[in-house]
Amino acid sequence: MLKLSHRIGAAAVAFLTAAGLTACADNANNADNAQNANSATTAAQADANGASSKPRAADGAITVTDAAGRKLEFEEQPDRIVLAEGRAAYATALLQEHPLDNVVAYGQDLEKAAPSFRDKLFEVQPDAKDMPVIGAIQKGDVTVENLLAQDPDVVIMTLDQKKAVEESGLISDMDKAGITYAFIDFRQKPLENTTVSMTLLGDLLGQPERAKKYNEFYTAKVKDITDRASKIADKPDVLLWTAAGYTDCCAVAGDAHLGTLVTAAGGHNLGPEVLGTENTTITVEKLVELNPEKLIVTGGEWARDPNKTDAFRHVELGYQSSPELALESCDGPLQQPGLDLLDAPKNGNYFAVYHQFYDNPFNVFALEAFAKWIHPEEFKDLNPTQDFKDFHKEWMPFEYSGEFFIDPAHPEES
Repeated sequence: MLKLSHRIGAAAVAFLTAAGLTACADNANNADNAQNANSATTAAQADANGASSKPRAADGAITVTDAAGRKLEFEEQPDRIVLAEGRAAYATALLQEHPLDNVVAYGQDLEKAAPSFRDKLFEVQPDAKDMPVIGAIQKGDVTVENLLAQDPDVVIMTLDQKKAVEESGLISDMDKAGITYAFIDFRQKPLENTTVSMTLLGDLLGQPERAKKYNEFYTAKVKDITDRASKIADKPDVLLWTAAGYTDCCAVAGDAHLGTLVTAAGGHNLGPEVLGTENTTITVEKLVELNPEKLIVTGGEWARDPNKTDAFRHVELGYQSSPELALESCDGPLQQPGLDLLDAPKNGNYFAVYHQFYDNPFNVFALEAFAKWIHPEEFKDLNPTQDFKDFHKEWMPFEYSGEFFIDPAHPEES
């Protein structure tokens, strides 16, 4: 069982590290810990809705399945969780009144990418301001020693981070150190793995019924939209420009995260045809050549980055924004020379959505907005802004604020 083997492994490796040895030293203790960690992990595939059998056994042990299809067993409920990607707190906020309960450290991306959301968390859980922040796994600045210092029962990583730690060798070091880990995914395959990930987190946080209720809400909402969209023959050409204005033109969503939602909402996502499956860039000239019928950009709160200049232009969206600010800033990405040739903004087919929807369980609201923007007549009954406000009242531990969607041609209907 993982929790016991983790405790033994963490103590052993911490002792060796303090003695001046490396965390991945080849010794009998670490080999035993690796065997314990590896033997407790076997391949298993969660079902499409992320459902699982009752996770808690009579003796208090729990069994969970992660987004990589790995089954893990714990002797008891984990109470020291590291969120290697801090934005996993979007999910934990759905599950518990104090979003960072049982979390002992989180990745620095929460502060860098979503500081206004982090401020919301601190409103309801002020003591979390003193919580340790680890680095960014994808940048290679997280070590076994960093993780052992938090004495974790389990480290939650994303499938994107899985690739990074496999390539860097960190995952091998974690195995040798006896560190237990599990994977979530809201980005690579959101419509498949959101419910799987919520089930996992609900089990680990002792909130399986709350997770089940959210998954029922999520699944029903997705089904309503995708069923309706599948009956529409017309599939307008759509390009999704991510983090527009944050970097030079143009990072485009391929067949991943928000790009998959464009397809599910009844659009023809041009991204995979020009990029393949990865999220890479195209030039201004290529964007003008494509001249998509619908252009969607993602916006955020990146003006808070002190390394950016006054010329930095993006759509201001998120918990710190407002309808007025979103509308005022929405033409920022279009100021690059040449983009005045695009037809979509002239025809009222230019839109902006909150960037962080690409990597959290709120992605269903991006799906809703896309459906309304791509097929306005067929989905005229939808109101993503009002629905997201109502969602906060029912599900979130803090009040709604900000702006997350903008249709500059019809701002009152976003």
